[in-house]
Amino acid sequence: MNLFTYRLLTSLALPLVAYQGWKRCKKQPKIPYCFRARFGFNPTSFQKNGIWIHAVSVGETRSIFPLLTQLKQQYPTLPLTVTNGSTQGALQALQFSPVEIQHQMIPYDYPFAVNRFLTQIQPKLVIMVETEIWPNLYQACVERNIPIILINARLKEKSFLAYQKWGGGVIKNALNQTQFIATQFSIDSEYFQKLGAAPDKIKTLGNLKFDLELPSNIEQQAHAWKSSHQLNNRFIWVAASTHAHPDGNQPSEEQLLLQAHQQLMDALPKNIPPPLLIIVPRHAERFESVAQQIAKSNLSFARHSQNQPITTKTQVYLADSMGELMLWFASCNAAFIGGSLVPFGGHNILEPAALKKPVLSGPFYSNLQALFETFAKDGALTITPTPNALSKQLMHLIKSPDTQQKLGGNAYQSVQKHSGALPKLLQKIHAIIPPPSHE
Repeated sequence: MNLFTYRLLTSLALPLVAYQGWKRCKKQPKIPYCFRARFGFNPTSFQKNGIWIHAVSVGETRSIFPLLTQLKQQYPTLPLTVTNGSTQGALQALQFSPVEIQHQMIPYDYPFAVNRFLTQIQPKLVIMVETEIWPNLYQACVERNIPIILINARLKEKSFLAYQKWGGGVIKNALNQTQFIATQFSIDSEYFQKLGAAPDKIKTLGNLKFDLELPSNIEQQAHAWKSSHQLNNRFIWVAASTHAHPDGNQPSEEQLLLQAHQQLMDALPKNIPPPLLIIVPRHAERFESVAQQIAKSNLSFARHSQNQPITTKTQVYLADSMGELMLWFASCNAAFIGGSLVPFGGHNILEPAALKKPVLSGPFYSNLQALFETFAKDGALTITPTPNALSKQLMHLIKSPDTQQKLGGNAYQSVQKHSGALPKLLQKIHAIIPPPSHE
């Protein structure tokens, strides 16, 4: 495929793209000019001549927070503009960014929309995160002499094969329009090179998510929350970022986790306090359906959003809120990372690992295969392919605090061993925009 063909196909898809964007934005009134911004129409008076950072969704957005902090420290006079491709990512940026930012949804990859936004902000540098390869945007930056870089770059095997089959010249050209591509793992570097990126443009710097910054008071918050609910003597496990099954006729991930929790309670000796399962669905629009699923399980549960108290009889806690996942990780004895008992592909395992929690996952982790395999080699990840296997592993953790400590320590050490991508990335950025102290 060449650029002309790409533009023709995306033009034909414009009505569908617009309709889907309108539906998503309609659900999120807290995002200013959400739908109009997708086409470059935003009346906000943006500051110009700064740095534009684009991240798609929640995980990518949280991964750039340490980068935003460093950019603000090193370029204090430059405005930082953040865009997102998903509304959930946008809410993360708007609510939790560690520094002052300008924000809007990223314009769709149409020349008129991209150029209108570039005219508004006139950035000195554009930073794209992970797998954001947009040919019209890259081409517009080259035509305007705006340097563009792809950071924390990764490619799932499925995405690589799709790009290889359909991308052709348009993807190869876009990759070579970058100043450099900072990849997470060597396998990602191999994939990008096979797609046509010049070898001298590819730098394997590591995964920015290893350089995450924990809230300074998160342990105190967790202790206070547990004490307020008399949970200090109970085993707590969190099931984070859970999903529905892609096949709607199959059990959801929450149903499988509830099954595991029931098995755990049935097998638990009577002298051990009952464990508490905290379920954190990935998407807010599923909160109600998940509550209904828990109710049907006949397990006693409370809802966070309704300030329902946790009693000694509460078996499940539905954490139906956004932005509090770190609190639940800090409060737990073990963390199960969702999107992995159903064929979604897994989610980020680094936050509970950085908090020294044992990390568990189902067998479906293709979205982050290199990361998961790295942890598995370090003895820092336990794969539980079925609800039965999960309940048995949880029972082992309950009966063996030493195993909890060992696995949590392994996870923490893995994070520490693989951190350091951020300072390497900043050195590369300094070569493009020297900070004031380096001028």
